[in-house]
Amino acid sequence: MPKRRNRAQMATASSRKSCSRLAFLAPRGHKECSPLRFFSRHRCVVPQPALNPSLLPFSLLLPGNAGDLLQLEVPLWLTRAPAVYQVIGGPGEQTGGATLHVASSRAVYSAIQNREDDGIHIRILGGADDGSNLDWSGKISDIYTKKGPPRSMAVLEALFEETDSGWMKRMMATMIGLRRTHQLNTPKFGFSLIVWSRLPVLSGFGGDVAMMTSTAMAFKASTGLDKKRVDGIRLARAIVQGAREIMGERIPLGDAITCALAERQTGMFIEHGADPTMQWAPIPDHTFLGAIDLGMDPVTEEEDRRAAAVGAAMGMSHLNKERRKQKEPQYGGWGQVTPKEFEGGLRSFVPARESGADFVAGFAKLEPEVAELVDESRPYRERALSEHQMRESGRVNRFVEQLAEYARTKREDHLSEAGKVLGSSHRSLRDKCSIQDDAIDFVLGEIQKAGRDAGLFGGRLSGAGDGSVIVVLAHQAGEERLREIMATFSEKFTERVVDPPSLHIETGRGAAMTGWWEGVLRPKEEPAPAAAVAGDDKDSK
Repeated sequence: MPKRRNRAQMATASSRKSCSRLAFLAPRGHKECSPLRFFSRHRCVVPQPALNPSLLPFSLLLPGNAGDLLQLEVPLWLTRAPAVYQVIGGPGEQTGGATLHVASSRAVYSAIQNREDDGIHIRILGGADDGSNLDWSGKISDIYTKKGPPRSMAVLEALFEETDSGWMKRMMATMIGLRRTHQLNTPKFGFSLIVWSRLPVLSGFGGDVAMMTSTAMAFKASTGLDKKRVDGIRLARAIVQGAREIMGERIPLGDAITCALAERQTGMFIEHGADPTMQWAPIPDHTFLGAIDLGMDPVTEEEDRRAAAVGAAMGMSHLNKERRKQKEPQYGGWGQVTPKEFEGGLRSFVPARESGADFVAGFAKLEPEVAELVDESRPYRERALSEHQMRESGRVNRFVEQLAEYARTKREDHLSEAGKVLGSSHRSLRDKCSIQDDAIDFVLGEIQKAGRDAGLFGGRLSGAGDGSVIVVLAHQAGEERLREIMATFSEKFTERVVDPPSLHIETGRGAAMTGWWEGVLRPKEEPAPAAAVAGDDKDSK
């Protein structure tokens, strides 16, 4: 496997800002990162830091869609955060468990510019259901108290309800998550924020985490906090905490870490725990871990996905109760249990089936954090769910190992083995976790039939069905066959297709790896200072 990087090596990523590297050239009286000015006889030209090509479509969109809010001749910040899809692992992120995620080249973009007044203007381009923009305008005092902290959520919810802008809760979730992790100051000036998403319309690509990460980078830039660097782990934790505290949502930490720290042509391998261990897992040359978005509604309900993770946690509670009786060390999660230990007797301590009500009655005081997540009206197949979690961690490790071995040896057998791991993981989702869908099974069956000869090695439902996304391991030459399979699927399941299916094989960099771009979108020529012109005239004589 690739050499593991420690947390300190991966968590901190420097933003790329050409202007700060050349700040010693800035004219007197200008701030360090002000645009650099070079004088000629009749004009003052304002060179700009290079614009990352990935930001170009967004920069071209802004004049026509946000020219009323932004001053294009004044410096602003641009940020981006990529889409994310899970390759293998989960459901859930128990201690000792492992997951693998990939960041796509699709992204959510933000532009932010400080104002001279205390006004706040936020616009999400095309964010409404009908494709129109979402707008909110207010003042700093509307959302922040005089002493600095944000107003109570009861006050904010009433304000957003009055202005018919419930979507602003997610903006506040981002701000509050950053404040809770000491990454955001109270704004001293108002600001204008523009957000644009290039993610697929339907779910399955971490749209919420990408939007929150992109706007978090923008908020950090505009308030001047940590402008020299971005701690990707802290950024991810802020997103997760804000979503849970304000939205009541459990965003996977793996999604948030990948959105912040991903690199191109790599997967993000994470072993979960109090302090997660991470490494970049390179995707071998001439292969891809692509994502087929079938364009359907999510294939599973959120309650079913949550139940798959909660049921395994319930099983671990039973196991740890028995180990306490035997005065044995406690397990943090099923990823810490080996198959040999599970089959050697540990499985017998986990009920095959238990109602949520019975579990809560017996464990409400002993395991309050687990009991809080249990639906008392639901039966749970605890033993089957626990076995899935236990074996899934091993599958994640084997998958990453096989990719590394193929990169080292170029022996295609390793890709075949990696594909079999994906297939095994999907069967376990179906049989152990009861996560199943006929359309998903059809596409995976077609991929399996095409097989190695077509450059297709295996696939799996992504994210336990939070969208209709299938992950595929393939040679680059297999793209054509995949598109044929997608066309066949569209004909067979026309009534279920909400949006045309799409294939995503390009990878992207994380938000913390990209940093900010700061500059002027429409540099203008200014009259040169009189002293400079006089000097030129003197020299010409």
